[in-house]
Amino acid sequence: MSNSLIAVVVFAVTLATSVAFVYKTTDLFNRLGLVDKPGPRRVHTTPVPRGLGVAIFLAFLVGIAMTYILPVERQPRETERILLMIVGAAIIVGVMLVDDAISLGPGVKLVWQIIAAAVVILPRLRSPDHGIVIEQFNMPFFGTVSIPLLIALVGTFVWLVGLMNVMNWVDGLDGLAGSVTLVACAILFIHTFWGPDSLPQFTISLLPLALGAAILGFLPFNWHPARVIMGDAGAMFLGFVLGVIAIIGGAKIATALLVLGLPLLDGLWVVTYRWLNGRSPMKADMGHLHHRLLASGIGQRAIVLFVAGTSALFGASALLLPSPVLKAVSFGLIGLVLLATVG
Repeated sequence: MSNSLIAVVVFAVTLATSVAFVYKTTDLFNRLGLVDKPGPRRVHTTPVPRGLGVAIFLAFLVGIAMTYILPVERQPRETERILLMIVGAAIIVGVMLVDDAISLGPGVKLVWQIIAAAVVILPRLRSPDHGIVIEQFNMPFFGTVSIPLLIALVGTFVWLVGLMNVMNWVDGLDGLAGSVTLVACAILFIHTFWGPDSLPQFTISLLPLALGAAILGFLPFNWHPARVIMGDAGAMFLGFVLGVIAIIGGAKIATALLVLGLPLLDGLWVVTYRWLNGRSPMKADMGHLHHRLLASGIGQRAIVLFVAGTSALFGASALLLPSPVLKAVSFGLIGLVLLATVG
């Protein structure tokens, strides 16, 4: 069975499963009353089922299971890393589903984010063959830079927890978090399936492929006007898994940074603005880029297409630009796009 055929089967099964899970979960959550009601920070005008990120998670698990049913040859460490990712993701989905139901405080959510990150990071303390940690990255003018273990551990915590919160902030308009993540999955799949410099990573490529298929099955239900909402259970799950996949895929951190550059810089700008104005960085408001664009009169679909299109453009630059210096320049251009948009 060829790699291409395996990829097609995994994608098709995961996509179909995602659609089925969304239908079933929507009915269940409606009966349970787990719905998101209109409010000051809500863009929908009628109650819709909330927490449908669990459907994406379950479909993703089915996709991973398919990669073990099909004849896929794996490296020895891959199964352990995938299991660690699943356990951490399950913690996030479970806790944040409770948050979607009864609204946990930001401090409680942060603690569980750190716990989920610890699940995948701390096994590295046993030996170099365990755990998932950012231990090296490509830096402009310096090439590949190795990081001391302690700094690597802290940096990986910051990367995973930060990405979970960024994706949660992005989930402010119908279809926005799903669209941005779908673009990231497509770029990471291309980067690992074909690989730079003729170094494909087929087994790794199946992870963003399965995640992208799970999102694609959900997205039509979440497109404006949304019939379902992924909630914190979905948004933080997407951030966590994207962060882990970027590390597992041979430190594709630069690629992920370029694809998610606009929401990452937007989140950093908003947190800094709150702090400089004496407000808690954790307290939600309507200051994010998508909120500002919406307040200016631009429609939700247009905003989603703009942000996802920008992510796709800079994600493509990660594939096409051979030099880390050029990638750094591209990341700077993302900052200029953000300034031009919110200025």
